[in-house]
Amino acid sequence: MIHFRKMNIPVLAAFAVTLAACGAEAPVAKDNAPPATFPAGEWEVSTLTETLKGADRDAPATIHKAGATSVAKVCAAPGPKPDPALFVEAGDKCTADAAYARNGRVNLAYKCDRPGKGMVMPTIDGKYDATTFEVATAVGSYFTGLGDYVMTQRIKGKRLGDCAPVAGAATPPAG
Repeated sequence: MIHFRKMNIPVLAAFAVTLAACGAEAPVAKDNAPPATFPAGEWEVSTLTETLKGADRDAPATIHKAGATSVAKVCAAPGPKPDPALFVEAGDKCTADAAYARNGRVNLAYKCDRPGKGMVMPTIDGKYDATTFEVATAVGSYFTGLGDYVMTQRIKGKRLGDCAPVAGAATPPAG
């Protein structure tokens, strides 16, 4: 039996604080929290093609090569979801079949039209913060002719800043 009269007040206070902390989650510093939405801007994107296999009797119809890394600068447009240009070949026209990108998590599925070839279907899964992202992709193609392929990639991005203004674009008047 505990006799509270004989216990020291500081000991009771320490005991109460310990009990209160048992079920509490550790606070997260706001400085480390990822932004609520995927950041727009200019990105340096490094793409490592881990695997690439032809799915028919022809060579894969892609610019990527198994084991190779490519680096590109991409200006990602603002919006509620990441710009597909960060994850697909230049020229592909994509719409999101499924798109989740919030609070540091990215899970996307795109349906892309590759002009003159057919459909490319990338899925993307990974994480992001205010200045970087890292995702794994799985890509399958559904072309009208030969050149179909399946591919996996690791894509990393580093945000360089805002996109450079486009030459000849209208600027809002000052004042």
